[in-house]
This record gives sequence, structure tokens and C-alpha cells, in this order.
Amino acid sequence: MLSLWLVALAGLLWLALMFGTALYGERRPALLARHWNHVYALSLAVHCTSWTFYGTVTQAARYGWPLPPTFVGAILFYALAVAFMVRLVRLARETNATSLADLIATRLGRDAWLAATVTLIAALGLIPYIALQLKAVTMSFATLTGSATDSGPFWRDGALYVALAMALFAMLFGTRRASAAEHNRGLVLAMAFESVFKLAAMLTLGAFVWFGLEALPAGTPPPRSPSPSSGFMPLVLLGGLAMFILPHQFHVGVVECRDERHVRTARWLFPLYLLLIAAPTLPLAHAGSALLGDGVPSDMYALALPFAQGREGVALFAFLGGLSAATGMVVVSTLTLSLMIGNHWFAPGLLRGAWARGDGGDRRGELLRLRRAGIAAIMLLAWAYSRLVAGSDTLAEVGALSFSALATLVPVLAFAVWRPQTSPRAAILGVVAAFLTWAWVLLAPTLTTAAGMDAHWLEHGPLGQRWLAPQGLFGLTGWSPLGRAVGTSLFMGTLVTVLAMAWRRESPRQASRNLDVGALRDAGRRFLPGEKVADLLAQAPRSGPVPAVVEARVERELSAVLGAASARLLLDAARRESGDLDTVAAIVGEASQDLRFNQQVLQAALQNMSQGISVIDREQRLVAWNRRYAELFAFPEELLQVGRPVAELTGWSLRQADPGLDERQIARGVERRLAFMRHGSPHLTERVFPDGSIVEIRGNPMPGGGFVATYTDVTAFREAERGLIGANETLEQRVAERTALLESAKQEAEHANDAKTRFLAAIGHDLLQPLHAAQLFVDSLSQQIAGGGEAPQHAPPPRETLRQLGGALDSTTDLLTGLLDMSRLDAGGLVPAPRDFPLDEALAPLAEQFRAMAGERGLAFGYRPTTLWVHSDPQLLRRVLQNFLGNAVRYTASGKVVLGVRRAGEQVRIEVHDTGPGIPEAAREVIFEEFRRGQDAPGQGLGLGLSIADRIAHLLHAQLGVHGQEGRGSVFSVAVPRVPAPGPVSAGVRLPAKGGGGLSGRRILLVDNDAEALAALAQLLTRWGCLVSTASDGDGAAAALAVQPADLWLFDYHLDRGDTGVLLAGRLRGRYGAAPCLILSADASQDTRGAVQEAELALLPKPVRPLALKSVLDRMLAATRL
Repeated sequence: MLSLWLVALAGLLWLALMFGTALYGERRPALLARHWNHVYALSLAVHCTSWTFYGTVTQAARYGWPLPPTFVGAILFYALAVAFMVRLVRLARETNATSLADLIATRLGRDAWLAATVTLIAALGLIPYIALQLKAVTMSFATLTGSATDSGPFWRDGALYVALAMALFAMLFGTRRASAAEHNRGLVLAMAFESVFKLAAMLTLGAFVWFGLEALPAGTPPPRSPSPSSGFMPLVLLGGLAMFILPHQFHVGVVECRDERHVRTARWLFPLYLLLIAAPTLPLAHAGSALLGDGVPSDMYALALPFAQGREGVALFAFLGGLSAATGMVVVSTLTLSLMIGNHWFAPGLLRGAWARGDGGDRRGELLRLRRAGIAAIMLLAWAYSRLVAGSDTLAEVGALSFSALATLVPVLAFAVWRPQTSPRAAILGVVAAFLTWAWVLLAPTLTTAAGMDAHWLEHGPLGQRWLAPQGLFGLTGWSPLGRAVGTSLFMGTLVTVLAMAWRRESPRQASRNLDVGALRDAGRRFLPGEKVADLLAQAPRSGPVPAVVEARVERELSAVLGAASARLLLDAARRESGDLDTVAAIVGEASQDLRFNQQVLQAALQNMSQGISVIDREQRLVAWNRRYAELFAFPEELLQVGRPVAELTGWSLRQADPGLDERQIARGVERRLAFMRHGSPHLTERVFPDGSIVEIRGNPMPGGGFVATYTDVTAFREAERGLIGANETLEQRVAERTALLESAKQEAEHANDAKTRFLAAIGHDLLQPLHAAQLFVDSLSQQIAGGGEAPQHAPPPRETLRQLGGALDSTTDLLTGLLDMSRLDAGGLVPAPRDFPLDEALAPLAEQFRAMAGERGLAFGYRPTTLWVHSDPQLLRRVLQNFLGNAVRYTASGKVVLGVRRAGEQVRIEVHDTGPGIPEAAREVIFEEFRRGQDAPGQGLGLGLSIADRIAHLLHAQLGVHGQEGRGSVFSVAVPRVPAPGPVSAGVRLPAKGGGGLSGRRILLVDNDAEALAALAQLLTRWGCLVSTASDGDGAAAALAVQPADLWLFDYHLDRGDTGVLLAGRLRGRYGAAPCLILSADASQDTRGAVQEAELALLPKPVRPLALKSVLDRMLAATRL
């Protein structure tokens, strides 16, 4: 046996080391800041209590479990439900919750009774678990020293002093500040350190069993296999729920989590920790059963086995590991439980009593003393419980009992997270129902058996009702007691909550927000620092209610100190006290305010009226007037005096209105006005002032003599009246004009409707004709193929049939392209994207394309490359020139077509010459109208080409030109701005005119998500001699390049799953290097063109003409060679 003082000294040194670690981390905030995610994940191992060292060995010895089922549950939780943990972290941060009870109460109406009920369940479930740690320390101490565990007075019980030391540690580092929401770095660092220490101790035990023991005796019976009643699955469930339902685990995992990203680190690091610390348990159980047998409790195999083999150092190290595990859990548990008890049991009563009265001084010291007293009380209760149950139960059984009791809080937590509108009363009923169900199924049989009472009712139920019996509640007779307790308690808690909500629906209580800044400051200073309160109220008004957002911020900070429910009680008390004083002040000042208000309102109304007012007494003297009266008549200030005869005022105003009046005329005017006043009869007149304004004067006599006159500016009214009269006089004329316009518009609409009908008929005819021809050509070609390639003598050869088929499809393509361009132009969908570019970049592909088309019609085609640069949209400019060249080839029966460039000052004029029939001078304007075709035009068409070219030229701000003589050909031109070349430019690259030339033997990567288009384009490139690799998506393209690099990439723009050819080209360039890339797309929108242009890639619109494609590819490869 080891010396008692040696073991005690080692334990005290270890506790001092933990204390020093916490103090070191508290004083150095930047310590391990970059790796705090790992510190957080290791601190979660506070879950591995002394039960890990001792209770798991008992489970392995009994049932042969290589991994404790609670660890399996914890690992599954972090593997499958880590999102729920992240949600809890976010909710705690949003509400400033400091504990599990605080979060539940905050989400469910901030109800103080609900928080107190949750705290009660947590205390009932957690105090036995704390006692379990003290019991484990006592048993391990007795095993090493040989002392008795259940005899002697209490002051000789070592567990008492261990409990007091743990309580002191919790007080020093858990009650340093009033706000419990502030992160406690020292405490978290100490928990992470003790987690590493106990892992090292457990792995040392494993190394001792694996390498330090000789072979076990032969015939050692293996551990018993678990039976169906062993409760493996309930323990797995409890292990998962423990990650957030145990108060100390909630505090470390949720409250102390600084960043939700740390949870993602814990997702892999914490399960790895559990696997490592549980690895030695099964070998330890095998060795203990073989070497120690029943002489030593299986809980103490971890200490007795190395001690029996003479390895006292290993035994002492294992004891310190168990002490470390117990200390970490006890410290955090007592801290959390003291917060919950102080905030939700004592604080509400004190806030309604002593703390609500007095001078409003700082109460933080009293709050901290209350928490420290709570820690001491909890620890003493746990120590007393450990003495009462000493030697009665194994550690594993006590741990499962505590876990299952706390699991009754799962339904109310679920309602708080996912249905916060649940009424607090329903939540309380659900919690009580769940706990009572657990107590009936699991606690009552345990107490009955321990007391030696009659257990007949456990199986047969009260009053013979077997379905109510604890051992078969609801008919669950095949379940283990633990599984039955957990399942039925969760079910009853959820059911009662739902029924209570349905039976009595309660609307959530809305918080009143009417505190003034003084009352809110007094309430805040009781529990918050003065500078913090001043900062929170910096934006509040000095008088009147503070804004709701300011009061909410103060309440949130108070919640971190008192809990959400107690913070709401504090503000409600302040609100009641403030409301009484405000009512008294309002009554006292109401009378004087009413008098002053009436006087001010009357004076303001008189002075701010839009009408002028004057009051005359019975002697026709002025006694009152307003500002508007003086403004209307422009009276001098010295003229407007009380007692001034009104005759003087009237005479002055008449002289100002008409300076040409003599004194006799003025006297008659004054006398006429005074006559109305003397007779006391109302009058109404209007006066026109020299500036054209009109004032209506309305006079009325007053009772007892005197006269009141009002002066209203009616200028706007009279002007509106004249306007209405004029409008009325011309109304019939306007009606006639509008009728004529409507008739004209009706005729135009009918004409447009007829034109639309003819247009649709023309489209139907012109589209069906080439499609019909193509169908006949395909049928003819299929018959020739079916006949073995032997065609009748009168039938054309297959090559001619294919050429005719291609011509019919080209006609259809031209018609659809024209219609599509017209629709985009009408809808405003074509937006130019001008840029500087070499003109030959746009002209050379057109020249190659139309040289071949001209050759098929027996025409010569001329083009000379150019080195000029221009500023325009290359795609839209190419469409204009395509229309010019297409018409030139179509209308020219013989001769040649020339594409050329001329300088014209600061512009470049691109011209298309032909030797066709020419254009009469009278027709040069109408040819640019829609649906205009030449009389001798071959093939199908709608006459939209030149109209499209003209409208695109307007978008480009380019000038079109046409001239020539009838019968001698024509010249179409477009002028665009010329810009200087950025550097030396070669005179052009001569490309092979026919054959494979530059493409033969080239490797081309082709990507398109349309299988038919991909196959057709691959076949075309293969005929040109290219080596083609095809793919339908980015993965296939990467795989193809990994096998063989390509000289040129040809990608469709729109690929599957939101991918584009531009994005694919960027990814492949990063992996395999740059290569020439051409983008094909039938989407001509501005977004597509902008994306391709921004990536500095080439774009060719669909449908693609083979000659145009070949020309572009040749030029891209030639540019690569240069």
C-alpha cells in the first residue's frame, strides 16, 4: 500500500498544477489563440469523468463491450448531428444565454417559473453525478492507501477535503466576473490540460496491460456477453443526448464556444479522443478478471491491477488521472449549477424584494457571493449524497441514473429550438410529466429495492393495473428498465406539452418598451459596469421612452449576468416604479400646459392663416390684423397701428392700386366701403392689383358693432376658372380631332394586322419550302443507299443530292437567323460591346467562307488582308457584312465579288463590290425596309437582310452607304472608327484555301453536352484530318487532356450542372497550360458575349457554317505558330 500522505500530497500537487494552468491562461489572453479550436475540442473531454477510468471497466468486465455505449452515442452525435450543435451555439450567442435553463427560458417567453423548473431537474440529476465523482475519488484513495471508505467521523473523510478543494477552484475561476457570457479562457485551458493528462494516464494503463503483464492464465473465462436486458441501445442514446443536455457539457460545448467553426474541429478530434481513451478498457477488464477475480471490485481494476503487479508508480499515475477526470467535471458542473440556481431560484425573489428597493447601488458583489455560496452548498450536498450511497451501487449504475434523469429535458429543449412560440405553461407541464414518468419507471423501483419494501406492485402495478406497472409501463415488458425509463419519459414529455398547447392556446407575452433613460440607467448600474451602461445608453434620448432597440441591448447584457427571465423581472420592476412617478408629474403639469397651449394655438392660427384678416370696431377703427393682411396690401409698418381709422387705410390702398385717381374719386371709393360697415351688412367684392393678382374681400358684421373682413388671394382660382371655360369652348373641337385620330389609328391597326397575316403566311411558305425540299432530298438519298448505291439513270448522283440538301438547310438557317435577329432588335436584346480589334480578324473568316460560296456559283472572289485596327463590336459588324456578302453572291449571276477596305479620314470604310444587276436610284431607300427583296432574287428569303444590317448599323453608330448603276453592279459599304494599332502587326497570314492544310494532324479537344451535336462536329473535324478527343463535361475533358494534350480546344458555352465553356477553359488552363480556345454558342445574349470577351476567348455563334469554322480554326492555329 502507498502512504496516505504521499497520495494526498500527489493529489494536492495535481490540483495546484491545474490551478496554475488556469491562472496562466487567464493572464495571457493571446496564449494558443491560433489553436484555440483544438483547445476547445479537448475541453469537451470534460465528458470523460472518473466513470471513464472505473465505470467503463466494469461495463467491459460484465458485458465485453470494447467501446462504452455512451461513447458510441457521443461519436454518432458528432458524426451525424453536429449541425444541431452549431445551431445551439448560434442561439446561445444570439440570446446571450449562460446555461441550459437560460436558453430554454429565453426561447420560451423568458418565463421565470420555467427556468426554475428546468434548474430543479438539472440539480436533481446532476448532484448524484457529482457525488459519483467524489465516491470514485474516495474508492480509489482507499484502494491505494488501504483505508476504510465507510467508517469514521466526517472530518476524517478525505472526500470532504477533495470536495472543498474543488469548490475553491470553481469559486476562483468561475465567479471572477458577474457576466457569465464572457468566455473563461483560464477555465477552458485547464479543462483541456486535464483532458490531455487523463488521456496520458489511461494510455499508460493500456501500455502496462499490453506490454507489462505476462500471459494470462489459461482457461480464463471471457467476459459475459450482453443480454437483451443490458440496455446497450438506451446507453447509446443517452451518450448522444449527453453532449448537450448535461449542464457542464452544455457550458463547455455551447457557452464557451467562441466560434462555431470550432465545432467542426471538434467533430473529428473529440471522437478520436474518445476512441483513444476507451481503447485500454477491455484489455484491462480481461486482465483484472483473470488476475484479481472477485476479490477486488471491477470499478477498481485500473488501480488494483498495477498495484498487485508491484507497479506503484503506474497505480499512482492512474489515480491522478481519475482525480483529474473527477475534478474537471465537478468544477464545471458546480459552476454551471450555481449559475442556474442563483439566477433562476434566488435572483427572482430578490429582484422582487431586497434588490428592487434601496438606492440602486452596485449589486454585483452580492451576486458573486450568492454564486460562491451556491457552489459550496452544491458540493456539500454531493459529498453528503456520496456518504449516504457509499458501497451501495457501482459507478456505472449511478452514472446511467443521472444521465437518464437529465434526458427528461430533451423535449422542452427541442420545443425551445424548433418551436419557440410554445407557451411556458405547456413547457412546464411537459418537463414535470417527463420527470415524473422517469421517477416512476426507474427511481421508484430503485428506492423500493434499496429500502427492502414489498416489490409486488412493481410487476403487477397499482390496483392490479399491469400496464401502469413500472416494470411494464404501457406494455413495454421486453425493454430494459433504463430503456423503458428513457423512452416513456421522452414520449410523455412531448405528448403532455402538445396536449397542453392544444388545450389552452396562449399568445406570447410582448415585452413593454416604455422605460426612460433614468430608470434604465438605474436598473443597469445594479449589475453592469458604469461605463458599459453609459455606452449602451449613448444614443438614448434624455427625455421620454428610450428606443426599443436600446432597451433590448441593455436587457441582453443583463441576461448575461442574471439570466433572461430574471433580467426581464428587473426591467419590469423598474418600469412599474418609473410609471408611478411619471403619472404624478403628468397630473401636476396638465392644467398649466392646457392654458399655454390654447393661447399659443390661437395666436399661431391667426398669424399663419393663408387669408388676411382685419377687425374694425364700431367707430371704424382698426383693432386687430394678421401678417397676411399686411402682405396683401403692402401696408407700411407705421401705418398699421391700433386705433388707426379704416378710412385712411382704404384711401392709401386705392392710391397704390391706381395712381391716376384724383382725390374726389378716392373719396367716393372710401365712402362706398364705409357704407357697408356703418349699415352692418355683409359684402363681397374682388380687387385686381397692378401685378395682376386678384383678392376677394368678404366682410361680415360682429355682434355689438364692428366688422370683420377676410382677404383671400383667388388669382389661381380665377386662372383655373378661365382655363376651364377655354377648355369647355374647345372641347367639341378636341373630341372631333381625337375621333379622327382614333379612326386613323384603327385603320393603321387593321393594316398592320393584315400585314402580320401576310407576313405569317409568307414565313410559313418560305420556311416550309426548303424543309419540304430537304425532306425530298433525304428520301431520294435514302432510296439510293437502300438500293446499294445504284441510282436510276435519270436520278442525280448522291453528291449532287447532298449538295442540294445542304442548300435547302442553309436556306432554312438563313431564314431563322434573320427572324431571330429581327426579334432581338425589336426587343432590345442586342447590346453592342465595342472594343479595339484588328479588322482582319473579322474580315478574313468572312472572306474564306464566301470565297467558297462564290466558287460554287462560278463567281470570282477578291479580298486583300489589312493591318488596320478599328473600334466596334466585331460580332455585330460581322453580321452586317454577312448580309452584304450574302446578297452580293445571291444576286450576281456572273463576274466577281470583291471585299475591300478604304481609309476615309478618321474612319475605315468596308466595301462589298459585285457585278450583279445593280440597284435603281429610286429603289435605294426602300431596299432597307423590311420584307423587300429583289425581283431576280433566287432561292427562299424574307427580305430582312438589309433591314437587319441597317438597324445593327444604327446600334453601332456606323454609316451605311450604297451606290452603283443599274445593270453594272452595286457597292455596299459601312464606315467604322479607325484606331491606332497597339504595336507592330504582320501584314496578315496566308492560310491554305482548301484542304486540310493547317488542320491536318492537329489534336483538337471537343466538349459539348449535346451528344448529336458533339458527334456531328467530331465527324466534320475528322474529315479535315484532325485528331479529335470528345467529352460531354469538364471531368471528361480533364481526363482526355491527362492522356494526350490538345493543340486547340473547341467548347460549347452552356454545359451541364451550371458549367460553361469559359469556366472550363479557365480550370484546364490552370492544370494543363494555355491553348487556343474557341467557344461555340447559340446564345447571342450580352451576358454570354461579355463573359467570353472578358476571358479573352474567341466566340463563334451557332449554327456554325463549316467554312467559317475552318477559317477561324486555321487562323487561330496560324496565330499560335507566330
